[in-house]
Amino acid sequence: MNKYITLFALATLANIECKAQPNVAVPRLVVGITVDQLNSDDMEQFAALYGNGGFKKLLREGVVYENAQYDFAPINLASATTAIATGASPVDNGITAERWVSRETLRPVGCTFDKKFFVSPNNVKSSTIGDEMKMASNGNALVFSVAANQDAAVLQGGHAADGVFWIDEATKNWKTSAFYPRSAQTWLDTYLRMPGLDVAKKNPNQATCQFALDCISDHVMGRDAQADLLFVTLSASNATAESNPLLARENTYRELDKNLSDLIQNIEQKVGKENVLFVLTATGRSESNIQNYAKYNVPTGTFYINRTANLLNMYLNAIYGINRLVDGVLNNEIYINKTILEQKRINISEVLRHAREFLVQISGVKEVYTADQLLLDNGVSSKVRNAFNHAVSGDIIVKVAPGWKIYNEETKEEQLPATASLPFPIIIYGAGVKPNTISTPVTTNRIAPTIARFIRIRAPNACVVPPLPLK
Repeated sequence: MNKYITLFALATLANIECKAQPNVAVPRLVVGITVDQLNSDDMEQFAALYGNGGFKKLLREGVVYENAQYDFAPINLASATTAIATGASPVDNGITAERWVSRETLRPVGCTFDKKFFVSPNNVKSSTIGDEMKMASNGNALVFSVAANQDAAVLQGGHAADGVFWIDEATKNWKTSAFYPRSAQTWLDTYLRMPGLDVAKKNPNQATCQFALDCISDHVMGRDAQADLLFVTLSASNATAESNPLLARENTYRELDKNLSDLIQNIEQKVGKENVLFVLTATGRSESNIQNYAKYNVPTGTFYINRTANLLNMYLNAIYGINRLVDGVLNNEIYINKTILEQKRINISEVLRHAREFLVQISGVKEVYTADQLLLDNGVSSKVRNAFNHAVSGDIIVKVAPGWKIYNEETKEEQLPATASLPFPIIIYGAGVKPNTISTPVTTNRIAPTIARFIRIRAPNACVVPPLPLK
């Protein structure tokens, strides 16, 4: 009797679960497209320039989430792409920025740097959607990631990818890492011997899309019932374009639309429209140009992070009698020498409190966050907390006033932190998804669990948010 009750309960639960799921097919191929610096305003402004197969097709036939955002700030290319793949923010996945100061060497280190392999995803401290696909399929799912940018390719590829490829800045050709299976390098070596292959002469987006298509064909992705995954990172940046900003953006979006159209059309022809799921989103950031605010009487100034660190050293030395308590600086973050504090049994929270009291008095400083504040959830914005990771972030984070730039005279690095919100969408298209427009704000960390729902596997292990609604 108990046996039949159990079976009935399971059948009921299964029926409820089936009804809860959208009436869509399980895709054979998932294509995640991340467009760095894409924003909705420019997408709309240049709509008259588009063909029917790129942005217009996605907006017309997909589920469009108009108000996408990240659940942390500030955002950069590394943290954004990792958040999409892991379904988690930097506080959990470990990737806060392209670079941070190594506590071992006290020098800046890249987020994908690896002592053994030179390049790897080992700094990502949680699983990615690609990792979960590999585990759920006993290794049979194919997982690849392609981007012009090394960090974007590696971070979205995850730990278990079959291959990750990017354009090397020095050689201007495609590259991979020894971290990945030997078959990835073998295939790439063969690919690079193809006649007429000249990556340097192509637009990076065009080169990336063509490489992605060749990767699908050569690895026979999406041709059986086992779902495969391909991440493609493109860019809407016009940093190297003409002196006329409007014309530069216009050309960028026209070309990007054509690249997307070619990519979508060719993948649908290879795999079948009903068998592929596309998920497109953006990094939610913009590499702001240093504006001539002073010319138009807009409040502005320069915050010299290296000078500030030196002054802070002198201030703390006067209090504690220790010569070099600041270990290093990078961008707007200051690293404190915790080792010497532990040796001298000085309370780190007390040091950080003194540092904060000193720094908030400096011209151009809007707010100062300390590690203990961020770890203890001490009245700090959740977005700021989510962007902090105690293993790699600085002990002190300085937020400058709007319009102020951060400059390091020693490294010549200059930065204008973005303060305005950048509008961008999430678009899901294909695999039987019915068109819809959703204006309710959603976060990008819900992309990974949404992909997981489509292919009936669990979400990445640091992801705690639900999938996106389709209607």
